[in-house]
Amino acid sequence: MLPAGLMSLRSTAVVTLVCLCVSCSKTEQAAPGGGEAPTYGLTEAQADEVLATVGDRTITVGEFAERLGSQSPYLRARFESPERRREFLDNLVRFELLVHEAKRRGYADRPEVTRARRNAMVQQLIKKEVEEKLATVDITDEEIRAEYDTNAGEYNRPAQVRANDILMKDEKAAQKVLAKAKKVKNIEEFRALARENSEDESTKARGGDLQFFTLEGEQGPPTAIREAAFDVNKVGSVYPELVETEDGYHILMVTGKRAPLTRTYEQAKRAIRHKLSRRRKDAAMDTLLERLKAESEVEIDYDVLSEVRVDVPGGQSEGDR
Repeated sequence: MLPAGLMSLRSTAVVTLVCLCVSCSKTEQAAPGGGEAPTYGLTEAQADEVLATVGDRTITVGEFAERLGSQSPYLRARFESPERRREFLDNLVRFELLVHEAKRRGYADRPEVTRARRNAMVQQLIKKEVEEKLATVDITDEEIRAEYDTNAGEYNRPAQVRANDILMKDEKAAQKVLAKAKKVKNIEEFRALARENSEDESTKARGGDLQFFTLEGEQGPPTAIREAAFDVNKVGSVYPELVETEDGYHILMVTGKRAPLTRTYEQAKRAIRHKLSRRRKDAAMDTLLERLKAESEVEIDYDVLSEVRVDVPGGQSEGDR
């Protein structure tokens, strides 16, 4: 066995070699004879050399290089000195000590740990089968331009307002509810009024929410409602009068405002690229899942699901979703 001083010097020398190798690219020039280049510049013998042992767990030079190489360039730069490299190795040892103790106490078999392990496996599968394959396929400027031209409304839209509505057929009854609406302290209280009094069955369950709409256009509520909602300056305010339409009398609270949006192609280009990338990933995931379904036996019993009742403390009511 080597004296402690020599072991320390040897460990420092090995770690120094590792860090010099990690600073190189994984895809270094090919090895002589056309063979595959060593990972992180390490030979197989160097990668297998043991740096530390914790119980029955060993930390090799190869693992140290892999862990250090996976850090960001900024963090890797912090570990250029021998002292910092020893600190990095010490941190790996500390982590393994905690892992060893967690296993000893039986934490490895806990359901939440099993779920985390399964999630990690799924993420690795998605990275290999979807993300790495898509990374080699570029999104062209022509695709981005086509998306921008086809969906111009997403990048150039007029001002929008969101409102909640209470519809009532009787004018006198509506006046009384309007007086109550003017006294509400927040949107939730107005929604409660709508659920209690509105005669519009299509919006009553969700507290009278009309979603966002523009001042003009074919879609959305009647013109009188639009004009009244756009006349309200402050979000959370109730329109001071009843709004009459052919359906009856409306009580309105403005719950949201969106300023007009105008983005040129160059301004929208980055967002569109992200959108197309997300769409490609979703399509690739669908293809992968369809293939896995075809290769496996999958049975789903939705009849049993329909009978399941789960009480979630603090959950939203049906109308708030």
